[in-house]
Amino acid sequence: MKKILIFFLFFAVLGSGCAQHNAESIYDKDEDRAGTDINRENDGVRRGNGNQDNGMTMTDQNPNLLNTDNQNRHSFSMDVQKAKDVISDAGYEPGSIWINGGEMNVTARLQGLVTRKDREDAQKILQNRLSKALPRYDVKVNIE
Repeated sequence: MKKILIFFLFFAVLGSGCAQHNAESIYDKDEDRAGTDINRENDGVRRGNGNQDNGMTMTDQNPNLLNTDNQNRHSFSMDVQKAKDVISDAGYEPGSIWINGGEMNVTARLQGLVTRKDREDAQKILQNRLSKALPRYDVKVNIE
C-alpha cells in the first residue's frame, strides 16, 4: 500500500511540474487571439511601450523628492521667497516660514510695542496679501 501511494505521489509531482511549461501567456505573445499584431498600429510602425514617463522626471511625479537636475522648476523655496517679499513690502519683518502640504505657516515681526488691535490688523492685512500672492496654500499668519 505504501509503495502504491508513493508511486501516485511521484507521478502527481512529475505531472504538475511538466504542465507549467505548456501554459501560454498573453504577455509572451506579439499577437492577440484574433491574430492582430499588438505592437503595431494601423500604419505598420512598431509602437511598443516606449518611454512611459512622457518626459517627466521623478521630481515632477513626486513633490517630496529634491530637484537635482538644476532646471528652473517650481520649488517650495520660490514660494517661501515670495512670501518673504510680500511681508517685506507690507512693512513688516519676515520670520520663520514653513510649508506643510497645502498649508503655509508664516511668522512676521512688528517693530516696537504694538497694541492688540494693531497686531490683529497686521494679521488680517498679511493674511489677505499672502492669500492673493500664493493662492495654492492655506496661509496661517502669526504676528510676534
